[in-house]
Amino acid sequence: MAIVGLANLADATAADIAALPADAFAEATADDLAAIPAEAMQGMGPDMMAAMPPDAMGGMDADMISAMPPYAMSGMNADMMAAMPPTAMEGMGPDMMAAMPAEAMEGMGPDMMAAMPPYAMGGVDADMMAAMPPDAMASMSPGMMAAMPPDAMGGMSPDMMAAMPPDAMASMSPDMMAAMPPTAMEGMGPDMMAAMPPYAMGGMDADMMAALPPTAMEGMGPDMMAAMPPDAMGGMDADMMAALPPTAM
Repeated sequence: MAIVGLANLADATAADIAALPADAFAEATADDLAAIPAEAMQGMGPDMMAAMPPDAMGGMDADMISAMPPYAMSGMNADMMAAMPPTAMEGMGPDMMAAMPAEAMEGMGPDMMAAMPPYAMGGVDADMMAAMPPDAMASMSPGMMAAMPPDAMGGMSPDMMAAMPPDAMASMSPDMMAAMPPTAMEGMGPDMMAAMPPYAMGGMDADMMAALPPTAMEGMGPDMMAAMPPDAMGGMDADMMAALPPTAM
């Protein structure tokens, strides 16, 4: 029996799952997991999750994910995350994201990111963001960006920034901008700059300005310039000035 204590997987209930020993899923397969009714996953705990072979997560679907208590996700690791079908992420919520260890996000891919409901990003913090592979950011959307706590941007890197679609920047706010490490701005391109709402530039400072590639300034508009704190201009150099569209002045 691959899941110790469950004779008939298809008839399992939440109470059945909750009564299992922590190592009951230690030899579970993807087929075993797929056979369990979604609502039975309400009985899943973090110790059971942690004992599961990563490949077993291939049997997980969105209904099963959404049925799990958020705290169960604290047993997730990067290999388990990487083994999940991308569509399973459709069941993810902010409380579940918040409960996951940061290192589990190392298994996140762009297809998984694209499948997540935008509001799930409300559970991401800076450590989780920093742990994500840069290519996962290729699926960031404006709705996902808008849902993120500003402090989560503290985990942003240049490679992550460069991987994001420009339109994701449409949801950038001053607080998010202010929370970013200055070095993250090295990944900014002119299309990303042009997509930002002008008021977001209120979070810019001189160190962030200095880190911008000069070509990023090609996306600057007059409203963006007007929104910047005066001291941010201390990071401006001759190459950046030369790249500015005349209308930005």
